[in-house]
Amino acid sequence: MSESARPSLQDVLDALERLAERVAASPSSRLDPFVSVSLRRACEELRLYIPGLDAPPDAEAARFLARAAYAAMEDNDAREALSRALRGLSFAPHHPGLFFVAASACFEFGAVEDAIRLLRHTLWIHPGHSAARRDLESLSAYLEERWNTPGGFTAEEAAALDERGPLDPELAFEMLEDESERRLPTPEDEGEAPDDFDDEERAA
Repeated sequence: MSESARPSLQDVLDALERLAERVAASPSSRLDPFVSVSLRRACEELRLYIPGLDAPPDAEAARFLARAAYAAMEDNDAREALSRALRGLSFAPHHPGLFFVAASACFEFGAVEDAIRLLRHTLWIHPGHSAARRDLESLSAYLEERWNTPGGFTAEEAAALDERGPLDPELAFEMLEDESERRLPTPEDEGEAPDDFDDEERAA
């Protein structure tokens, strides 16, 4: 892909916002393969931008949504947690806490490879994120063990891992319609942040 054909940072932010809406609207108990491949593409594109070089579009909104995403995970609502995390990333694309909670939500969906990818991206942003490093080591060992165990993956799981092939990751970055005005988090969206939330904010 040529340099001029690459999406801008705003394109990535818009894609993350659309993915948040898609996750929230999906009735499936599994992670939408389109969301999976689009998250992979978003991580690749965000690596072209240096964390901390530019101010995030709305750090305050991202903080609210990060707290709301953690609160949703505490309530065992992975879908709401992932949707809020993606929405938060559309306001602060290098927020390690948002990537970490998105990884946790993906794991709850059974999307282990996606969780690992998001944990790696968390550590790319913030190498000192101890929880991400701990979870990455655990999940990597888990995935390796399942690959090396005969029958470790069911036919359905193996098919799910291959489902990404025919999907076009460009689609999440296309401007399909005029974007509506972003909704700021409401007071009901607020939740408690983890103890290391302030450290993550400084690294964002």
